[in-house]
Amino acid sequence: MILLTGATGATGRRVLDRLLARGHRVRCLVRNPARLGARRVDVQLSLWHLTDHRLPGGALRGVDTVIHLAGPLSDQPIGQLEELNATASWRLADAAAAAGVEHFVYASALGAGGAAGCRFLRAKDVGERVVAGAGATGGMGVSVVAPSLILARGQRWASWAQALSLLPVVPVPARSPGRSRPVSAADVADAIVAVVEGATPAVGRPARHELAGPDEYAVRDLVPALHTVVGRRRRTVGLPAGVLNAAVAVLERPGAADREELGVLTCDTAGRHGTRDLEALGVRPGGIVEALGG
Repeated sequence: MILLTGATGATGRRVLDRLLARGHRVRCLVRNPARLGARRVDVQLSLWHLTDHRLPGGALRGVDTVIHLAGPLSDQPIGQLEELNATASWRLADAAAAAGVEHFVYASALGAGGAAGCRFLRAKDVGERVVAGAGATGGMGVSVVAPSLILARGQRWASWAQALSLLPVVPVPARSPGRSRPVSAADVADAIVAVVEGATPAVGRPARHELAGPDEYAVRDLVPALHTVVGRRRRTVGLPAGVLNAAVAVLERPGAADREELGVLTCDTAGRHGTRDLEALGVRPGGIVEALGG
């Protein structure tokens, strides 16, 4: 039995589809089962939220693998991103180890680190460390999948870029060290399933897989590249980060990318190994055209 969190997200939906197609039994930890759509009748359900201090009774019964994908890029009405990423991951990993789970797969992010320039990547670094600690003390193997910027049609980054393409001139950070290797949600899902079906890492020796696409972009180049894919070429203008942040703060609204999310674009999420780890898992990654095609 596989326990899956984040099953309603862009990557999680694809992971769930692949697991079911390959005959795995899946239990989803979800806040709102209706968001699973027709798939909710194909899985077992446990109601859970990232702020819950305890798992529902029976959530880990019979589970040998946990895939933990849930974790927002920014603060939410119910909690700050540090709690929703790091603290929630510790609670889940600790409970999983105590229940005898053999393999915990944690979704982090390329660029995660204590000195990263945005809160999300710092929170993911803490998440990696607490999950690894729970595995080491509880006798549980741990795998970390660390994608660069994930793209999919209809997903928030893509929708944000499409909305910006309606402007005659598109603002981008004038100076930013951030580089990324965008990777499709489909390729990330394929990689996660390969990790689940592969060998479980030895206890105390987490395996870390960098999931990066084939093309590297600076943020000032990524935005026009995305616009080309959606069929709207636009001129960009570089603005100081403070001016951009002020503009986003004014425009923030539910469902739109906010300052924390856009801040991830200015951090380095390109990784060091290109597509090596994806290819080692049997995935030949496509570029942003393929990503936004599905």
